[in-house]
Amino acid sequence: MKPKRLATCLVAGAALAIAAAPVAAGDPAFPTAGNESASATIGDLQAQGFTVTVNYLQGHPNVPLTECRVNGINNPSSPSASPSTVTVYVDVLCPNAK
Repeated sequence: MKPKRLATCLVAGAALAIAAAPVAAGDPAFPTAGNESASATIGDLQAQGFTVTVNYLQGHPNVPLTECRVNGINNPSSPSASPSTVTVYVDVLCPNAK
C-alpha cells in the first residue's frame, strides 16, 4: 500500500472510531445553594443517594421547605466517596411561622 493511501485509511479509521465511541454520561450536577427551593435541593441530593440533614438557620421548622431557601450545602466527604455513605448538611433560611 502506498504511504499516502495508508495515511488516508488511518485518518478515516480514527475518525470512524471517534464518531462511533459512546458519549459518556456525566455525573448528576451537585445543586448550588439558592438556585431552587430547599425542598427541591434536598430532593435532588436524596435522588443522587445522599443522606440529608437540614440545619434551620432562620425561621421555624414548621414552615414547608418549599417556602425556604438554601443558604449553604456542606459535603464533608471526599469527592470520590460514594453518595450512599455520605451525609450532606443543608443550611436553610425559612420565613417565620404563619
